[in-house]
Amino acid sequence: MPKRKTKPSIFVSPDGGETVYEQLPNGKRKLVEQSRLAKDTEQEREEMEMIGLPAIPLRRKYPALRKAWDQYRTVWHLITGNE
Repeated sequence: MPKRKTKPSIFVSPDGGETVYEQLPNGKRKLVEQSRLAKDTEQEREEMEMIGLPAIPLRRKYPALRKAWDQYRTVWHLITGNE
């Protein structure tokens, strides 16, 4: 049986090597590797909505969210030494 020719893999990195994807023939990308910095940056983007202006009315509206936020701020200030 003849061997099927396969195209060599093409690897791309949109962030200078912090995240590496394999470019698939169908145009989609498959994550190959991601550095700690890239993971932290992604997490930062996801968490920004929790601290922005729209979050303040939500904390007013939901007491459990307000309480959790106050506890978070207390622990943050204890660890960092900020007041």
